[in-house]
Amino acid sequence: IIVGYDTRPSGKKILEIIKNKIISTKHLNIIKNPISTPGLQFISKKRKAFGIMITASHFPKNYNGFKFFYNGIKISKKNESEIQKNINKEIKLKLFKDRRITYLNFNKYILFINEKFKFNQKNKILFDCSNGSIGSFYKKINFFKGSKIINVDTKRNKINENCGTNFLYKNMNIYPYKKYDYCITFDGDADRVLISKKNYGIIETEKLSLIFATYFKKKKNFSSIVATEITNPWLKSQFKKIKKKIFISKVGDRNVIHKKIVKNSLFGFETSGHFSFFNFMDGLYTAGLFLKILNNNPEILDD
Repeated sequence: IIVGYDTRPSGKKILEIIKNKIISTKHLNIIKNPISTPGLQFISKKRKAFGIMITASHFPKNYNGFKFFYNGIKISKKNESEIQKNINKEIKLKLFKDRRITYLNFNKYILFINEKFKFNQKNKILFDCSNGSIGSFYKKINFFKGSKIINVDTKRNKINENCGTNFLYKNMNIYPYKKYDYCITFDGDADRVLISKKNYGIIETEKLSLIFATYFKKKKNFSSIVATEITNPWLKSQFKKIKKKIFISKVGDRNVIHKKIVKNSLFGFETSGHFSFFNFMDGLYTAGLFLKILNNNPEILDD
């Protein structure tokens, strides 16, 4: 079992409960510092482990909760139903008195991001880290270098407070946001990203999906992407032009990813700003891909 948490103080209290109560596993791994949800999913996938992320994602600081993963993928509704049915039953478990607790870093995830995105920044970019998970490791991300980074407070319980994806509509027209060519904002656990452009406003997620599909059309062979039932129908007409399919799923990241796997689609997305390229939603990867296209193929964005 691998456990991670965002920057909410309540996360560490919950972590102490987990450390005391989970004794039916021989080995408990705990991430040393706040980690993004996709970072934990990446490690869960690499280690073929069960992952527990302590987070309330984009919700205010006084909330907290859990996301559960196995092999990097959120557990299914069927699994959840089984757990809920049996939660009050007495089940005999093997207990390990000699259970080991190991504290891990997440350098492999950071290395994965840095290896994917190697380019020289040509535009004035502002990153809003929402006083969330990315605040603990943004200095290690190569494509952040040379940009303005704000809201990286991991100590004072200010997660999602008047910042990040929840507030981009409000903030993009005030200083310092309006000073920059592009503003890239994350939510508290960084599985979501929203992007705004100076003198344009927020770049709709449908348009981002079209930008990504157009870019990959020149790079690799793929047939489809996945969107949800609340996606703007305009996108279907655009995908017909580039001769690619859109499969529609119900709203919910679990539904999007399930359909992406079943249809073997290039990526799936939700209009809220969740994009999945590796079977988990990753705001940091999505931001890196956008900036790579902006730097190397700006004509795609103009089109």
